[in-house]
Formats: sequence, C-alpha cells, structure tokens
Amino acid sequence: MKTKVKKFFYYIWDKKLTVSSAAIILGTTALVSNILGLFRDRLIAGHFGASNQTDIFYASFRIPDLIFNLLILGALSSVFIPIFIEKLTKEKQDEANHLASSFLNFLLICTLVFGVVIFILAPKLVPFLLPGFFNRNIHADYNVFQTTVNLVRLMLLSPIFFAISGIFSGILNSHKRFVAYSLAPIIYNVSIILSMVFLVDKFNPQIYAPAIGVVAGALLQALIQLPSTLRTGWRWRLVIDFKQGEIARMIKMMTPRTLAIGASQINLVVDTIVLSYLAGGISEFYYANNIQTVPTVIFGISIATAIFPALSTAYAKKDMGEFMNGFSWSARRILFFMIPATVGIIVLRAQIIRLIFGIGNFDWSATYWTTKTLLFFSFGLIAQGLIPLLLKAFYAIHDTKTPFFIAIVVMVVNAVLSITLPFIPSLGLGVAGVALAFSIAGIVNAVLLAIWLHDKLGILDPNHRIFESTTRLIIASVFMGIVIHYSLYLFDIVTNTSKVAGLFAQTSGAIVLGTITYFVLAWLFKCEEIKFILEKIRR
Repeated sequence: MKTKVKKFFYYIWDKKLTVSSAAIILGTTALVSNILGLFRDRLIAGHFGASNQTDIFYASFRIPDLIFNLLILGALSSVFIPIFIEKLTKEKQDEANHLASSFLNFLLICTLVFGVVIFILAPKLVPFLLPGFFNRNIHADYNVFQTTVNLVRLMLLSPIFFAISGIFSGILNSHKRFVAYSLAPIIYNVSIILSMVFLVDKFNPQIYAPAIGVVAGALLQALIQLPSTLRTGWRWRLVIDFKQGEIARMIKMMTPRTLAIGASQINLVVDTIVLSYLAGGISEFYYANNIQTVPTVIFGISIATAIFPALSTAYAKKDMGEFMNGFSWSARRILFFMIPATVGIIVLRAQIIRLIFGIGNFDWSATYWTTKTLLFFSFGLIAQGLIPLLLKAFYAIHDTKTPFFIAIVVMVVNAVLSITLPFIPSLGLGVAGVALAFSIAGIVNAVLLAIWLHDKLGILDPNHRIFESTTRLIIASVFMGIVIHYSLYLFDIVTNTSKVAGLFAQTSGAIVLGTITYFVLAWLFKCEEIKFILEKIRR
C-alpha cells in the first residue's frame, strides 16, 4: 500500500503538464502564495505599522533583490530555459544537464563575488539609498544606519539560495514539471510568517526576525525543488565548460536582459530614494505594491510561465503558426482576468486595505496613503499583466536586445515622473505619485513591447480575436464594477463595517455579486474564455 501511495505521489509531483493544466496549477498556487504573502504583510504591518523599522527592512531588501534580479532572474528568464529546451528538443539531455551544472556554477560564482563586494561596501551604499530617511531621523542616525547595514549583509545570503532555486526551476519548467516549482513561493512566505510568529520577540531590534525568514525561505525554495529536479536525471557537476561555447553564448544573450533589468532596478532605486523623504513612504508603497502585484502574479506571470516552454519549442521547430496561436491564447486569458481585477481593485481599494492592514500599529494615516497609492497602481494593472507574456515572446525568439532598449526608455519615463509627481503641491499625491509614475511607465513598456513584437513577427492578432474579446470583457467588467459599487451600500445597511467581521461580509458579498455578474455577462457575450474555464471546472 505504501509503495502505491509513493508511486502516486511521484506521479502527481513529476507529471508533465499541458499549457492549460500548468497555467491552472501555477495560478492556484500563486493565489495561495499571494494570500500567504498578504497575511505576511498583515503580520508585519500590524506589529510595526508604517514605521522606521519597516522602512529599514524594505529598503535593506532592495540591494539583495538587485543582485537576484540582475544576475539570476535575467539569466534564467531570457537565456537558460530557451537554450536548455533547445538541447532537449534535439534529444541531447546529457548536454542539457551538463549545461545546467556549468551555468549554475557560473551564477554561484558571480553571486558570491557581488555579495562579497556589497558586504564590504554596505556602509557606503546605505546612505545613498536612504538620504531622505536619515535627514528625517537625525537623532537616530547611527541606530538606523547600523541596523540597515546589518540587514543588508544578512539578506545577501538569499541571492545565493535563489540562484540554486532558479536553476532547479528552469530545469523543471523545461521538462514541463510545474508542481514543485509552483510550491516554492508558498514555502518562502510560510518561512517569513513563522519568523514573525516565533522569532520577533527574540531580537532587538525586532525587524531582524522577518529578515531571517527571508534567508530561510530562499533556502527552502531550493530544497523543495531538489528531489523533483534529481528525478529529471540531472546531477550537479563541479564544472564550468566554456569549450562548447554555450556558456559564452548565454552570457552574450543575457547581457541585454541584465542591462534591461538593471534599468528597471534603477527605477526601484530612484523610487526608494524619493520615498525616503516621505515619512512611512517606503512601507506604504511596498504594502500597496504587494496588493497590486497579486493579479499579475496569479494570472499574468502564471500564464506566461506556462506558455513559455511551448513558445520556445514552437520557435525551435520554426512553427510560427503554433507560436502565434499560443501567444493569442495566452493574451486573451490574461485579459479575461486582469480587466475585471483592475475594476474590482479600483472599487474595493478601501475595503481591501482596511481588511488586510487595519490592525495593530497600522494607523489611519498609513491606511489613507496606502489606499490612495493602490488606486494609482491599479491604473497600470492590465499593462503589468501583459508585460510578462510580451517579454516571454521576445525571449522565446532569442531576442533580448529589443526589451533592453525599451527598458531604457521606460527607465527615463519612470525616473522623471517619480521625482516630479509626488512633490507637485497642486496634485497632493505624495507616495501615490510614485505609484502613478510606475503605472504610466508600465503602460509605455507594454505598448512599446507590443509594437516592436508586431514589427518582428507580423500581426499579433490576425483574426481580431484579442480585440473582440477585450471589447466584450471591458463592457462586462464595467457592469461588474457598478454592481460591486452599489452592493457595498446594500451590505453597509445590514452589516457593521466598523468590525472586521462586518467589513469582511460586506467585501466578500460585493465580490460574489460582482463575480456572478461578470461571468453571466461573459457567457451571454459568448466569450471563449468563459467556456474554457467552465469546461476545465467540469473536467
């Protein structure tokens, strides 16, 4: 009996998934991960509020995150998976596994070198990252400074573990085994939650607790994917092989992508510098940003990740018809979810912020500014949902240069708007001005990516299926928004929204009515996506 259970477990864990099944698995686990992520933020916000300590924590996280995005995310998303799949398509698994070990060792060396340099330079980098913060806390400068430096140095361990985890994810994605990969972010959030529950009272200052959770979560992300990765046949080898030219080819391809990510990371650094001049601004921006990324992660990134191996395979086989069908299929399903999510967040933004963060030390000022920031974030949600798919399409055709040039333009747009919009007195935007700059830059990014992809591949919507679907979904979403708006008044009469239970009943009731409205209208408008979803549910 135990043997049968074990075999069934391995069958589920290592099963190769279709694009639609992978998207559902990734979307579901992303939903769970984001719920846990919001609960994580609720614990941090309830305990620390939008305070100096949370500003320190999120600012300190920026530097290790920079290493991860530059060296690991750029390399894996743009070059490793397409070339690894190219090897598998040509039935050269031994060469593919050899390449994975070489590239993992190369990434680890680069990450360690960058980590050591930043560890040494951390005292010089911190004042540059938080100039306004120190100006606002003259009497606490030394404590703030030393704590920030210590947190930066501690969290430098996380990119090392993320490099290992990222290669494991790339191998599993290439083999279309998404279960272990999809569970990794859940483990990461659980680690931070447990650190807040069990460790927060054991440190002074207490903000060290979630930082330890970050490092432990990064390590656990790698460990949970290790067994499934080994069952693909891969084994680690102590080698960096430049002779076959693949590593050099990957470095050449990843350079534009790394520079493109560098441009986006400059945006985040500029945002952090600007927000350091606004009391609680870094925390309020981060809390609102975490909410607005939920639909993008659940729908945009999940669907783009699921279709990426198929797009790469279609391009490797030179089947552009299959490539365009996969792109159109993915775009329409992303829009099916992102359009109503945008409307829902705009209408329910106050309820969402109060439910998630309205406890403990998270005061009314923090609630007001986080709500306002979320509103301006929502303006760019649809663009943010489509950007992962557009980028994956470029990477599938081995083009990393075009996204880089576009990223430079977007960087300039975001930087100019970020340092102007928050400080225009007549607008009174404050933290929300940085969110508005982010949204405008995201829209510019999506539009330019779509234009250049059209120039490279031809008409992206030859049968007008994306346009027709979008038109119907916008109409259905507008009616959904109206129903949600007026249902809030209805539930306000019968529930006490000053209490958490009443606010939850009001919000969830409005969401249920809005969702029913949207699905019914989508069915009446004969949207293909609703039929697909209902068929998946039925099966």
